[in-house]
Amino acid sequence: MKKKILVIDDDQMFNEMLCEALKDAGYTPVGVMTLGEAREKLYNDYFHCVLLDLRLPDGNGMELVEIASAVSTVIVMSAHGDINSAVSAVKKGAFNFLEKPFDLDHALIEIKRAMSYRKLELENEELSRLTSTERKLNLVGKSTEMIKIKKTVETIAGKNVSVLIEGDSGTGKEVVANLIHRLSGRKKFVALNCSAIPENLFESELFGHEKGAFTGADTFKKGLVEEADGGTLFLDEISEMPLSLQPKLLRFIERGNFKRLGSTLEKRVNVRLICATNRNLLNEMEKGRFRADLYYRLNVVKIKLPPLKERIEDIPLLVNHFIPILQKEVGITEKIDVSSDFMEMLMNYDWPGNVRELRNVLLSIIAIYGEHKTLEKWMLPENMQKLVKKASPSFEEMSLEELEKDYTERLLRKYNGNKTKVARALGISKSTLYTKLKRWNLD
Repeated sequence: MKKKILVIDDDQMFNEMLCEALKDAGYTPVGVMTLGEAREKLYNDYFHCVLLDLRLPDGNGMELVEIASAVSTVIVMSAHGDINSAVSAVKKGAFNFLEKPFDLDHALIEIKRAMSYRKLELENEELSRLTSTERKLNLVGKSTEMIKIKKTVETIAGKNVSVLIEGDSGTGKEVVANLIHRLSGRKKFVALNCSAIPENLFESELFGHEKGAFTGADTFKKGLVEEADGGTLFLDEISEMPLSLQPKLLRFIERGNFKRLGSTLEKRVNVRLICATNRNLLNEMEKGRFRADLYYRLNVVKIKLPPLKERIEDIPLLVNHFIPILQKEVGITEKIDVSSDFMEMLMNYDWPGNVRELRNVLLSIIAIYGEHKTLEKWMLPENMQKLVKKASPSFEEMSLEELEKDYTERLLRKYNGNKTKVARALGISKSTLYTKLKRWNLD
């Protein structure tokens, strides 16, 4: 595919001559002569390179530098008297400048160099993102719920459908969203916590704004929707989105188009939307705080993450997953072990903060006691020890039969007495489970 180059210069003869030279060199040039035409082209099309004259009849080309360099490679064209302005443009994001009049062969070499640099820059960003993601992302767990979630993620990752992730705070909603994104093969992952944005700035943050769109809008701002073009937009705590903005999000989802604040031009992007909430959106709908039409548009695929207390069998896996990561974080190189009574305490605690709380507790203990090489029960926070359920005998004092009985009792509590689910979690038949329950007087 031929690379497209936008030429912005109000000298018609020079513009046409440059476009002809670019065409002969194998490019697809598009020539415009005003700031307004350039804005429209940049909104509606993608260019591998932009050649920009700073002096235009309807404004200063400097206004386009930030906008164009955010998505393309910009080379400024300037007469001798505008060299200082050209240098300023480079500081704002332009790749380089060409002083008029310039040699066409030199210009073609500079254009090729600029696009090669841009390509390498994008490849490095993508490589960095991928290696970082591979290092940090892991959906840990062998419980029935986590196995189902993993299968769902693998099934829907490559499909261009909206996903709604529900779960209490700290259950790992962003980890799941990141995993879906990684498996999808899309470009950027852009995240926004809806509860962290003031209502009066929300639309600008999401859709961007033009310079002068409102008081304080001193420069052009690219919104997160545009930033995520070709990638995934993750809206965390979607229930906190202002009711006034929800129709605009719905319109964007249905059409794929949006307008920056202060602009009359619509721009189209390709964005995969994943939302997360720690609230029940159906309840929010009934209370009039969330639009029903938006809810049903977001809820194409729902993934519900269970609280940690409902998947206690995953705690040892999570501990073994976090310890090497956290000890590296605090600078401890020697292997850290975990005592049986320490693990027992972790499995008997309710974890109101879920996986996030578990990670933070481990981080705190490793930072303070990591040099001991073994994590012990006494290292746990005092307030946490007081809240731990009545402890059963330690693992070391229990027989295999007692351990099996204790684990089965926990599963019965977890599944509210549903023996079919308990048998499935244990990997045994229902008849075998009934025999064991009768022997333990648990039927």
